[in-house]
Amino acid sequence: MKKQRWYEKYLPFVARSPEMQLRWLEASFRKGALASHEITPYIRLFMAPDGEENLARVRALLSGLSDSAIEQMLGAADINDVPALFRCFADPKLSHAVVALTKVPPPYEKNPQLVVDKILQAVYDCSEALLTQAAEKVSGSAARPAHFQEAYERFKEVKEDEKLLSALYPKAIL
Repeated sequence: MKKQRWYEKYLPFVARSPEMQLRWLEASFRKGALASHEITPYIRLFMAPDGEENLARVRALLSGLSDSAIEQMLGAADINDVPALFRCFADPKLSHAVVALTKVPPPYEKNPQLVVDKILQAVYDCSEALLTQAAEKVSGSAARPAHFQEAYERFKEVKEDEKLLSALYPKAIL
């Protein structure tokens, strides 16, 4: 076992380099010392928007994570952070999409449909087939959120309308 350096122990999370932040998150998931809701703010800090270079950095760092760590990270992330986090994965798997789609908006959310639509759009942007497979799996599972089927059907209708409009008006920007 590697000996922990003094600065890894005493520096706050925000003062660490992004690589150290990711190692800390991985260690937290592996040890299980913190509950997922306790890790949520750290994921938000890790994903803090600093522009396009931050997105490229996060993509590069997350490419080395194992599938189980990615699933744990998606499960622990705030529902508002899930679309940005999902877009950072180089090659998302079906299990990652299922975890993202089963996130439930909190009761205090003013517009839960918008949040769910953002998650559906993030999965759709990666692959339409991935969204279809994940939706089938979520629809057939007992862990399906109550809002899911209605939100997914509405999302499919919106995408069909977008395809129709782009066929009618090919120069229009959607």
